[in-house]
Amino acid sequence: MKIATIAYLHGAGGAERQIIMLSNEMAIREHEVHMIVLSDFKAPYPISEKVTVHDLSGKENGKLSVIKRFLAFRSTIKEIRPDITINYNIQGAYFSLLVGKSSCGKILYSERGDPYDKEYSGLLGKVRDFTCRHVDALVFQSEGARDFFNIQKKQKATVIHNSVTVPQNIYPIADKRDNRIVTVGRLHPQKNPHLLLDAFAKIAPQYPDIRLDFYGDGEMHDELQDKINKLDLEHRVKLHPSRKDIFDCIRTARVFVLPSDYEGMPNALMEAMSLGLPCISADCRPGGARTLIKDGQNGFIVPVRNVNALADKIAYLLDNPDIAEQIAKEARHLGETHTNEITFNKWNDFLQSI
Repeated sequence: MKIATIAYLHGAGGAERQIIMLSNEMAIREHEVHMIVLSDFKAPYPISEKVTVHDLSGKENGKLSVIKRFLAFRSTIKEIRPDITINYNIQGAYFSLLVGKSSCGKILYSERGDPYDKEYSGLLGKVRDFTCRHVDALVFQSEGARDFFNIQKKQKATVIHNSVTVPQNIYPIADKRDNRIVTVGRLHPQKNPHLLLDAFAKIAPQYPDIRLDFYGDGEMHDELQDKINKLDLEHRVKLHPSRKDIFDCIRTARVFVLPSDYEGMPNALMEAMSLGLPCISADCRPGGARTLIKDGQNGFIVPVRNVNALADKIAYLLDNPDIAEQIAKEARHLGETHTNEITFNKWNDFLQSI
């Protein structure tokens, strides 16, 4: 099968990583894979030599950038003429529809974010809804995202969770914990780092030996540091940059927290669970965390933006280390059920069915 994946490689985000992994894995399965990079080319993840890359990212600069991007895409896709075109971004999907299925083959759109997000309240929402009614197939990361859409009878649709790549033979579950609470993610309003900082401030006097470590870059760095200083917590709360060795940085922590308001499928949470960390997540839209966590069995779910509930649950895990370890052992099974092989075999079977 000839596959074209349409990539917007803005940085080190989950969607960027997942479309590169999908391209690599389909190439491993002996498909002819072409990756068309339409915007930026900043993702740090390795692309297999088996994947043919068409870098059109320079076309988005200057006036009429969308038109230039579309014309470059149309020319390239007509040369490739794939059997199927896979889009993780709505712009790529409607570009594919505009070019036509005679050049793009079957057109697939995979929703990677929160379909309820306010960015879809205007024209973009109308474009998204029109596009999703006319593509041949849809892939969702969670049941919550799937349930948002009105899927047509003629369309194929499925839910496929992300894979998680934590080599469990290299990263055994920690036999000793250090006194840290950790989180991983961009310092961005979507991730709501203020929620975790506020929750920590509530419990900090009760647990003088516990520290809080944030790992991630982003626009909120300075305002968070100012807030940490005003709370007089600068010796207990640290803002670390993104790290390539993040598994080594977090695997021995007492608690991992995902405080986000919304997530497509939270890769950081999946990795933390697979490492065998006791995890707490906000019940973020559209339900990816709730899909992964069975509350009280392999982690805990707390209401979004509820600082008291989050503080109480962190304190509960700190006060009950035996329960925390049992939670961690159950969470670690995610690394067995969401491997690359299992996840991308599901993708391969679905593509074949289309």
